[in-house]
Amino acid sequence: MRRYFFLFFLLVSVTHFPCYSEGYYFQHFQTENGLSNNTVSAVIQDRKGFIWVGTKDGLNRFDGYNFKVFKLKTDSYLQLGNNSIWKVHEGRNQVLWVGTERGMYLFDPTTERFSFLKNTPAKQVRDIAEDNEGNIWMIIGFQLYQWNSRTLRVTRFTQQGLQSCSALTVSANNQLWIGNMSGDLANYDQEKGLFRFYSVFSHSKPAVSHWIERIYDTGKGYFLIGTSNQGIKKFNINERSYEDLLTYNNDKTEIFARDFVKTKANEFWIATESGIYIYNDENGQFTNIKKNYQNPYAISDNAIYSLCRDREGGIWIGSYFGGLNYYSNENPPFEKYFSGKDDHSIQGNAIREIVADNARHLWIGTEDAGLNRLDLQTGLFKNFRPDGTPSSIANTNIHGLLCDGDSLWIGTFEHGLDIMDLRSEKVIRHFNAGPGPYDLKSNFIHSIYKSTDRRIWLGTSNGIYIYNPGTSDFKELPFFPKNSFYACILEASDGTIWAGTFQDGLHYYNPRKHIAGRLQILQQHKDRLSQNRITFIHESSGKELWVATEDGLYKLDLPAKKLKIYTTETGFPSNLIYTITEDHLHRHWITTSKGLVLLDQQGNILRTFTKTSGLLGDQFNYSSLYRSKDGNIYYGSVKGMISFNPALLKADNYIPPLYITDFSVFNTPLPISPQNGPLKQSVLITRHITLPYNRSTFNIDFAALNFTAPDNVEYAYKLEGLDRDWNHIKTNRSVYFTNLPHGEYVFKVRSTNSSGRWQYNEQRIRITINPPAWKTPLAYFLYMLLLATAGFLVMKTYRRNQASKQQRKMQLYAVQKEKELIDAKIDFFTKVAHEIRTPLTLIKAPLEKITKLIRQTPQTEKYLRSMNRNTDRLLELSNQLLDFRKAESEQFSLNFVPVNIPELLTSIWLNFQPTAEERGVIFELSVPPEPFHAAIDPEAFTKIISNLLDNAIKYCKQKVITVLEKGDQTFSIRISNDGEPVPEKDRDRIFELFFRSRFTESISGAGIGLSLAKSLVDLHQGSIRLVSTGNLITFETLFPIRHPQL
Repeated sequence: MRRYFFLFFLLVSVTHFPCYSEGYYFQHFQTENGLSNNTVSAVIQDRKGFIWVGTKDGLNRFDGYNFKVFKLKTDSYLQLGNNSIWKVHEGRNQVLWVGTERGMYLFDPTTERFSFLKNTPAKQVRDIAEDNEGNIWMIIGFQLYQWNSRTLRVTRFTQQGLQSCSALTVSANNQLWIGNMSGDLANYDQEKGLFRFYSVFSHSKPAVSHWIERIYDTGKGYFLIGTSNQGIKKFNINERSYEDLLTYNNDKTEIFARDFVKTKANEFWIATESGIYIYNDENGQFTNIKKNYQNPYAISDNAIYSLCRDREGGIWIGSYFGGLNYYSNENPPFEKYFSGKDDHSIQGNAIREIVADNARHLWIGTEDAGLNRLDLQTGLFKNFRPDGTPSSIANTNIHGLLCDGDSLWIGTFEHGLDIMDLRSEKVIRHFNAGPGPYDLKSNFIHSIYKSTDRRIWLGTSNGIYIYNPGTSDFKELPFFPKNSFYACILEASDGTIWAGTFQDGLHYYNPRKHIAGRLQILQQHKDRLSQNRITFIHESSGKELWVATEDGLYKLDLPAKKLKIYTTETGFPSNLIYTITEDHLHRHWITTSKGLVLLDQQGNILRTFTKTSGLLGDQFNYSSLYRSKDGNIYYGSVKGMISFNPALLKADNYIPPLYITDFSVFNTPLPISPQNGPLKQSVLITRHITLPYNRSTFNIDFAALNFTAPDNVEYAYKLEGLDRDWNHIKTNRSVYFTNLPHGEYVFKVRSTNSSGRWQYNEQRIRITINPPAWKTPLAYFLYMLLLATAGFLVMKTYRRNQASKQQRKMQLYAVQKEKELIDAKIDFFTKVAHEIRTPLTLIKAPLEKITKLIRQTPQTEKYLRSMNRNTDRLLELSNQLLDFRKAESEQFSLNFVPVNIPELLTSIWLNFQPTAEERGVIFELSVPPEPFHAAIDPEAFTKIISNLLDNAIKYCKQKVITVLEKGDQTFSIRISNDGEPVPEKDRDRIFELFFRSRFTESISGAGIGLSLAKSLVDLHQGSIRLVSTGNLITFETLFPIRHPQL
């Protein structure tokens, strides 16, 4: 790109005539960057520091990184609402007055909502201003309106001459001035309520339009007036007179001026349809900045509508087609040189070596476009490329350059060495690699260096060579290893020649002391340096050796044997280091692949400059450095060349305000909901947010409002309640937290300025995450209540169980005692039975004999029969008692054999038939027609059935029915009688030993039979129960057909 250096003193005599300048670099923000529309009509900075941008399609708030868009809800029926915004003004209460094509709206930054200003028409808003009392003056539909801050009422002014208002301002002395479409300025007399009119076209050339677009109070006793057809005018407030400052562009077209802003004490920027004009009111000079289609850093459009100067001194420019532009007072101001289409711009992108000759020329080698020459006086470039003639350079890929008097040595990539005569700018000598002993052995000349003894050293891809001017040939130095790639050469102040290689370490040779070798440093670091690619060597004013590599920067104090290494771990943006140089204040400037680093005198990182600081790009290039005698530093990069003077570097004392700009839950920004949402008002002013437990995954966005170099700002945050230490971040301004447990947290964030100095601008927000319903204090109270209740019930149950257990123990004790008593009774009766049985047996036999002998005596026989019967009964009781004792003590052994059950049952039943007939009892038996067999003990079975039949006959009234039924696995015998029913309370005890119900007390019995029957049934693994069916009492006995023992 062509560079222009204009000397203002040469142009003082040409006042009021614009000159053009390209020494201004602009950042562009368009729809691709988040802007809602590229037509920007209004730009302001609010009290918080945000930039507000009014566009054709909405209102934008910019924090230096992102645009947040706000839009009105339109009402087509009422013809209200329009997102084409023309003017924006911040009132005293921080409410934004937003003028649209369809009326005036108030934007409340607390709720971030719009409301229409009542009693005003839905027409285009042309201008807005505020007086010292807080009254808002507006031009709506070319009519003048006032909103009174005390009465909150809107008044329309209808005086003659106010029907075509086009601009207004409130001066520094609180005077209202109106401009109209007739070319008049009107001053409002508040005491009389009248306007006084002054023409600003009365002695100007005739114009098609007298429209006044803008009135700007300079604060110096005069207004700058922008018109639609006669450019810029100057109105003296005290004298009520005017003059035309600039009416025409250089092409003789009329200037259309729209806006003004004061940028310096004597400098004003003017927005026009012809780009930006910069007016210096001290010398009357105008400079025009216009769009350059070949310059990506030029303003993006010539139709400029609005201007705003921010707190950092940067200028915001709104254009009609090109979106938003930003001009920053870069610190230091980096001059940019990049490739353009014209012949007078620098050619090539990959800038390599930069050297100066004695004629104030810079010679710049590139790796993609040959050789450039920059005339520092004119700013013009000349390019040299191969053209096939011997006098042209050999290749476009240049790596090494050296100016030696009137000769320029040019090292190329694989095309040898050229020597150019600087007077004729022709190549006069060319060297290629050859087989001779004094030929170069490589055509890749990477570096060229001239030592203090005026010898020229060449670093190649295959050794180091010294030029012999007497013989015009080269000598390969044996002090440096052959077959090594030498990237850089430096002569130190003690005469030592240092040579850096790619992957062969750092070599040295001292001609005075005749010593050579490879540098050996501290043991723990030697392998790292010797195996690294060395890119540059520099000796500081303090005699320290700085070695740049592709894996960090080494600072060597050889006499003291000290070493310091700079890498990303120590704060560098990259480990790939290209060059090092020292400025007039003994600070060091280091180029890297990710920016320009400035170290202070102690070697501490002071600042890092990147593209956002004004660089062409972040990546520089190898060996591309030149520092002039006047202190200017030139650097080459992969996108062109920059220059600057470190003396212009000023301390960055701006403290950027820091805000939390967004709060999102599950990646969705929280809407403002004053009634029922967690975010009651704008997050910018929110200090506390409460979230439910199931919305504890959220992210917080924040921004320090630094517009000069926002990417240089670093941040630190921590969430108290989760983090113990601060977390440092740079590229990311959004932090995420996932599934936080309920509780209280405080989020804190702070930042540096663009120079990297930490600021006292901490912001914080308290975050409460409510517990789930089951973890609230009420829930815990209920839990305690339930626990206490449960404890009470447990204790109550425990005591009841203990009491029941004690009762059961007592009952068991009683049962045991009762059982002991019964056992004692049984033992007693058993013993008695044994004692009775023997004499009974002895009695019975003689009785039987006597009975046979004395049958002839009937009466005697009767008594003897009675004695025999009772003896049988007593013997039977004795046998039953003995059998029960055996069954209970499990000493009664059964002999299971297959038995025909119907036959056996019938036999037993027939034994009881005579007795039943004697008592007149209906005695019935029912058996299956088909016989079947079952495994039983016949004797025990006979005793069971006999006891049951005997019992039935004994207690029946008229009927005893016996029924046998066969099932698949069992058979049952039901013996029923129509005797008195057994009471319900006695049924569970009917089978107890010696138990007799009250209703049977009149009938003789011992209470042993049923107990014996049940015991014998249990031994058969069967069951017996008492049931009542109708008028019958039934004993139902169930026996298995098969027995496990068979």
